[in-house]
Amino acid sequence: MRGGAAGPYPWGVKRRLGALIAAALAAPAVARAETHWVKGPYIQDAAPTSITILFETGESAPGKVVVTGPDGDHEVTASDTQRHEVVVDGLRPATRYRYKVTVAGATQSGELTTAPEPGTDAPLTFVVYGDTREYAESHRRVMERIRNEVPDFLLGTGDMVDEGSKGEQWQTFFDIEGPLLRDNVLYPALGNHDRQGRGRTADTYRAFFAVPENSPDPERYYAFTYGASRFFILDSNSYSFALTDQTAWLEKELAAARDDRRVRHLFVVMHHPPYSISLHGGQRDLRERWTPLFEKYGVAAVFSGHDHVYERAEVGGVHYFVSGGGGAPLYPKKAHSAQIDLDAVKYFERVNHYLRVHIVGDQLEVTAVRVDGTPIETTTWSDTRGEPAVAAAGGPAASADSGAALAPPPAPPPSTPAIAASTPAEDGGRSSIGWTVAAGALLVLGALAALWRALRS
Repeated sequence: MRGGAAGPYPWGVKRRLGALIAAALAAPAVARAETHWVKGPYIQDAAPTSITILFETGESAPGKVVVTGPDGDHEVTASDTQRHEVVVDGLRPATRYRYKVTVAGATQSGELTTAPEPGTDAPLTFVVYGDTREYAESHRRVMERIRNEVPDFLLGTGDMVDEGSKGEQWQTFFDIEGPLLRDNVLYPALGNHDRQGRGRTADTYRAFFAVPENSPDPERYYAFTYGASRFFILDSNSYSFALTDQTAWLEKELAAARDDRRVRHLFVVMHHPPYSISLHGGQRDLRERWTPLFEKYGVAAVFSGHDHVYERAEVGGVHYFVSGGGGAPLYPKKAHSAQIDLDAVKYFERVNHYLRVHIVGDQLEVTAVRVDGTPIETTTWSDTRGEPAVAAAGGPAASADSGAALAPPPAPPPSTPAIAASTPAEDGGRSSIGWTVAAGALLVLGALAALWRALRS
């Protein structure tokens, strides 16, 4: 009877007990909901007409992926597993979409942009970083700063974790980078710490990433085209970078890219640097086998990590950048560097950072950004070795209903001066720099970039 005592407990006590019991019963369900999403969703392999969406759940369950854009909904059913890799195709090039992933009634959502058609000569911006390892707090700070950028995609220089066989370290990596990778595609290079076991395999790395499989050893090294640029992601680990098959594949691919009139710029990403004056130093085998190919085929820039610093070098018309400041403990300068490294390196700084790379036509601009948001330096040059791209920026990829205008992406404001090459100086980790006034064309570029930033924000 609700109006009086019924049994040994007054009504008020019974109500409180009931609330406590209900909360206790509900707690496991809440915990399950919170742990249901183990990794992701995150996006990979942005092609002109397709995208790959990955996610991992705490238990096997079917799911549904819905990608929505100006051309309607694209729905794909995910299989009844824990780790899901879903390819959504039939999309439009250079188009912005929203996506939703639903598993067991729980939904996560994000945004994605498909790649432009090869040869589309539109402005391009991407971010480069690496060597995050297991240092969560500094890693998180770098990622929070990168989230302020609006890149077309991300390039990783390797050493995402400290030990590739440890699942908990990969979990930490995805916990920290999850908000960034939900909306931005990462193309990673394989670092020495990302491998595992006595055979130094890359099985776990392969399981977490879905990159183009277009080499003799799929996913360890690969290539992709984004607009008028071709990217080569290499496995520079010591047992493999001297192998004939990878070198032969690289030269064949570089030659093919140079013969392709749609490709204007060539870029290389690999973990180990050919030139460095930090702790590990430059890698002689890479200089002997690969840098001659970079020079022969006119590679614009090579991005590496391994040494936990920022460095810029230039040899044979090729620009080399070391970006290993993603969170791992920073390295000092090497006590005694080889003369070839000393001659090559023009700037050195021991700092957590990332790189913002901006391309408009033949003009390339690389800005190194500290974790506090201040610029380290900006390097600009004209890369005219490639044939003009076939498609114009105003072509089909920039149609009114594409959902993604192809105006210049974010770049430093017009007042940011370019920094001339300088000789490294022993000044506590920061080299002296010669400031130059940016050319009038770059001022116009900066103004257009500011307008683009406003349109995309």
